[in-house]
Amino acid sequence: MAKSKGLGRFLSFAEHKDIYVACTTRCTAIRLKGGGVCLFSPVAGLGADALQSLADIGPVTHLLAPNHYHNKALEEYSKVFPAALVCGPPPAITRLAKQTGMDFADLSDLTKRLPKSMTFVESAGLKTGEIWLRVTAGKLVVWIVVDALAGAKMTPKSDRCDTPEVLKPFPTYGVQDLPTYKTWFNRQLHNDQPTIVVPCHGAIIAAEDLPTKINKTMQQRLWP
Repeated sequence: MAKSKGLGRFLSFAEHKDIYVACTTRCTAIRLKGGGVCLFSPVAGLGADALQSLADIGPVTHLLAPNHYHNKALEEYSKVFPAALVCGPPPAITRLAKQTGMDFADLSDLTKRLPKSMTFVESAGLKTGEIWLRVTAGKLVVWIVVDALAGAKMTPKSDRCDTPEVLKPFPTYGVQDLPTYKTWFNRQLHNDQPTIVVPCHGAIIAAEDLPTKINKTMQQRLWP
């Protein structure tokens, strides 16, 4: 939902060898089986630094709009990577196609190419069709999310924080059926017990007691 100031280099994610992240608004590069790369939420301002670092990771084969808001840079990226498959979660595809004038594939091809440690998580109760990526890294569980959670503002010294936030526009523009979303979210949180959240907005969130902190944030900001 926030406007990007351009994309920096894709840097390795310490906890998983097939994940790379670039900011200001975060785009996550996922190295797929077979060597291709999926860009989770392409961010406007694809400059030389980002392109050079991507070239070191692998060829971009998939451009994923993970909800119907995160579509502004797809035309820019599809011109740079014309062979890449443009895809999105099924609930968001109709609106994505209408907003962009582009053709979208569903997630079937991309799902087959994900590393074994990664699975898509389809949300419930949201109007945006938001989809997450769940990643296991040893004993860690990582959520790569879109607008559902955010981190604190990044600083020059660190791109990590230990406290989750909820974007101010999210309750209005993201949520369609709050009881359904609450039930789904709480079940996902209980089952996964995530230790790291990689959001599109703000710092990466990491803490040993992260599920407790997420629950507290949701109680304060979203749940009635």
